Amino acid sequence: MLLEKYLSSSPPGPYQQETYVIKSEDKFKHPPFLPPHLLQVLLNKDTGVSCDPTLLPEPNHVMLNHLYALSIKDGVMVLSATHRYKKKYVTTLLYKPI
Repeated sequence: MLLEKYLSSSPPGPYQQETYVIKSEDKFKHPPFLPPHLLQVLLNKDTGVSCDPTLLPEPNHVMLNHLYALSIKDGVMVLSATHRYKKKYVTTLLYKPI
């Protein structure tokens, strides 16, 4: 009995699982708003006239590893994701005709 006390790393007490019951007011809640720093999509930013149009500004750290979907225009949906490899950033674009 003394040995069992030292083998368990869980706090003492009963453990149980209760199922979550959806309340009627929870059904009509709107989804949470997108944080403002995720609204600054790199693909929507203008590049200066004097710079190379293939270069994008350095992304904010919160923009990395997120999938962005632009509005469907002319029957084409654009998805993008930006990843970092060492000191470089790679943005991948996927064009899907709808």
